[in-house]
Amino acid sequence: MQTSNQPISKVAQTKQYPEPKHIRLKLRPKPYFHGKSYSYLLIVLCLFATLGAWIMQNSINAYYLQTYHKSSPLSLLDRYPAWKTGGDIGNKLYAWHGDLTSAINQKNQQIVDYFNDNLAYTPKYQAMMAKSLESTPAVQMDNVGVSEAKPDNPYVLHSGDEIFFAGDSMMQGVAPHIQQYLQKNYNIKSVNLAKQSTGLAYPSLFNWPKTIKETLSINANIKILVVFLGPNDPWDMPDLVNGGQLKFQTPEWEMGYRQRMMDILDSAKNHNTQVIWITPPNMKKQKLNKQMIYLNQIMQDELKRHHVLIIDSRKLLGTSDDIYNDYLIQDGKSVKMRTADGIHFSVKGQKLIAQAVQDQITIIP
Repeated sequence: MQTSNQPISKVAQTKQYPEPKHIRLKLRPKPYFHGKSYSYLLIVLCLFATLGAWIMQNSINAYYLQTYHKSSPLSLLDRYPAWKTGGDIGNKLYAWHGDLTSAINQKNQQIVDYFNDNLAYTPKYQAMMAKSLESTPAVQMDNVGVSEAKPDNPYVLHSGDEIFFAGDSMMQGVAPHIQQYLQKNYNIKSVNLAKQSTGLAYPSLFNWPKTIKETLSINANIKILVVFLGPNDPWDMPDLVNGGQLKFQTPEWEMGYRQRMMDILDSAKNHNTQVIWITPPNMKKQKLNKQMIYLNQIMQDELKRHHVLIIDSRKLLGTSDDIYNDYLIQDGKSVKMRTADGIHFSVKGQKLIAQAVQDQITIIP
């Protein structure tokens, strides 16, 4: 009898799981919110904004005045000495920043010059540049852009004499080079009151005729005054005689501007101080350049009427027909004379203008 091996049925064994435990989930806490946090943040922001306005009040006032042709609302606080202290702090910080920037730029330029002279400008490259100059009109730099000084009106500095620099940010770049040259080589002291964003258009912002008159009155050693103003002036300006505004490029505006120039020249004449006046360069922006062309015409005419020595920065930079350019060919090299903003000078440009001024001064120990 054949028996069949019946597979023994296995009882399905189910995996035994432990009894589920009731897990008490912790509820996520509600986001912490407190109205005071935002209040504190708002207070801190307001304090920083107030501190910024306190320190930068002069810049804010200048921008508002030049943009809207009326006094800034912040000027109402000028009667409070504590408020004015912030402006004084801001001026010192701007001056420190300007000195630091100038020092850094000079150091950078020294590095660039060393690299160009010793590494970049190979003999092959210099030969190529010299060949390209054959088809380029050469710019003779000796006395280019400098009007003739009268023989009986020499620009001479003796031992103990001083030179005075007045101007805007353009002068802030040029003056230190002349100061260093005179101090290092001849021990000639100088007074540099150059201040950015200033000009003759807004005396309520900074009064150059008054400042120059007062400076000459208290310092009899100043024998030469170097002026570089204009780039901040091609706007409507207040009428100091009749009130209201004088519209730019009108006969009334021209008369008012000439008068402010004459105030400076008269102060210099009364104190037996010779004047060297640097006129503005061409500008990159077409609108500003046209304004500078108009302003240059007025300046040149008024200065020639008073027999003032004029340093025409446009011709020094090799420009003609009132056309802006960034570079000037010097010794077979293309040298950048202007900064990226199309207004200010590079360090090389500053030194070029400074050299033109130095060339007109005779030092007698």
